[in-house]
Amino acid sequence: MDIKENLAKNLIRYRKALNLTQVELAEKLNYSDKAVSKWERGESFPDLYVLKQIADFYEVTIDTLISEPKEILKTKPKKKIGTKRAIISLCSVGLVWLVAICSFAFMNIIFPNIVEHWHSWLSFIYALPVTAIVLLVLTSVWKKKITAAVIISFLVWTVILSLYLTLLYALPTPPAHLWEIFLIGIPLQLLVVFWSIYRKIR
Repeated sequence: MDIKENLAKNLIRYRKALNLTQVELAEKLNYSDKAVSKWERGESFPDLYVLKQIADFYEVTIDTLISEPKEILKTKPKKKIGTKRAIISLCSVGLVWLVAICSFAFMNIIFPNIVEHWHSWLSFIYALPVTAIVLLVLTSVWKKKITAAVIISFLVWTVILSLYLTLLYALPTPPAHLWEIFLIGIPLQLLVVFWSIYRKIR
């Protein structure tokens, strides 16, 4: 039995052990279900990077994946990638908001005179785009294309909101048409949509 055939049989066995469909597995690996189908039929062989990604997902070695299948699959992957990523995301976002809360508290406690002239609650507004940036970095590492597009959209609008509120409260006499700054977000949002469509097609 050759390596390609070994891999095909192992992929089927590991996938079925987790009760996953080819579509579900493809989504978790960020690949098309057609690619997964070809791997399992032995028509194509994933490159080394993808093979490592699959091995990590199933918590086995690459050697195990390409070796002759054992009769009984004794262990199931313990790692719940989705859960781990959610926890990492929540911890990262929580840290951002902890800094925002500390900034708000310290400004009000330590610098009350400055707070009279500056709206310390803006620290929570600034935390919104920072949150988006943190999540964007994480989704880029995890190669979540659709999620990244949503986060970029959120980033665009929160940056504009932050700029709008800063100018509104920082300027002695804000311009009457300051709201027009939100118009900048329209072409930027369209660019995000077109970019995400392009990545999806590619």
